[in-house]
Amino acid sequence: MEKIQDMVISVAEKEGWAVTIEEQNELRITFNFAKFTPQGQDFSFSANTFDNDPDVLLENIFDYYQDYDPDYEAYLWIGEDGHGHNGAPYHIADMNAAEDMVYQLHTALSNAFNA
Repeated sequence: MEKIQDMVISVAEKEGWAVTIEEQNELRITFNFAKFTPQGQDFSFSANTFDNDPDVLLENIFDYYQDYDPDYEAYLWIGEDGHGHNGAPYHIADMNAAEDMVYQLHTALSNAFNA
């Protein structure tokens, strides 16, 4: 059976994500996912698994997706002039795209682990 790390990296890279792994200890693995949004903003998040259980990883990614608030994330990048600052895109819709990217990653990983 393919190691969970190999499967996650393979699937995520096919979806356009860069993946790094930080092993916290023998039981816990933290995956860091990074990808550019359609407007070119660098977007990243992390998710954990325990005991190499893909269901735990999928649950953590889905929880991140459900907790992600595009309006709040966009608010963090709005300058005093009402536009993006610090290199952020001017389109709030880009935050919705980031949310969709997380969902698509979750779906791709879920399909791979349940194949």
